Amino acid sequence: MAGYQQFCPIARALDVLGERWTLLVVRELMMGERHFNGIQRGIPRISRTMLSARLKRLESAGLVQRDKGEYQLTEAGENLAPVLRELGLWALESDPRGLRKEDLSPEVLAWDMHRRVVPDRLPEHPTMVELRFRGAGAPHFLLAKRPGVQLCAEDGGFDIALHVDADLEALTRFWLGESTWDSLLRSELVTVTGPAGLRREFPTWFTGYLLQPRV
Repeated sequence: MAGYQQFCPIARALDVLGERWTLLVVRELMMGERHFNGIQRGIPRISRTMLSARLKRLESAGLVQRDKGEYQLTEAGENLAPVLRELGLWALESDPRGLRKEDLSPEVLAWDMHRRVVPDRLPEHPTMVELRFRGAGAPHFLLAKRPGVQLCAEDGGFDIALHVDADLEALTRFWLGESTWDSLLRSELVTVTGPAGLRREFPTWFTGYLLQPRV
């Protein structure tokens, strides 16, 4: 990548961070991903070749370090957290385009949900949830058991305890903090089938998206 060759700190930052995908790679590392495959699951449209190139670029810039096959942000990389937060909040609050249909992805949403959990609120015993997005192909399966949730392509032979049928855009907006779970249920944009206790507890398993609109 050719540099901007300007003393301006914004230009210098873009010399390192301005290429496509780079800040999303940083985002995934901020979210706790440490392995190559996990990073790619959070950015499914990036090729393995491109991801490898972006990680090497971040390493050479001193923002990422690799140890025994695991990646993590250096102190300089961690210091990007408030920068990414402000970028995300700008999009939530000020981007005139808003959330577009092409921004929606069942894979990305399910992946983000599985890692943003409150361990103490999860079931003590394995509990399989079928997460189906209307008109979006095959379902996703969430296997919940303290201290985490696994995202699966199949039910793995477990009995499905809870069926969640959701409009993708509506559930995405809920995840972003734009609506409440009760409003989704009232509008039937999300329907949940299963024992009453599990239906009540399911939305409390998750912390929601990392960035939430300012109150």
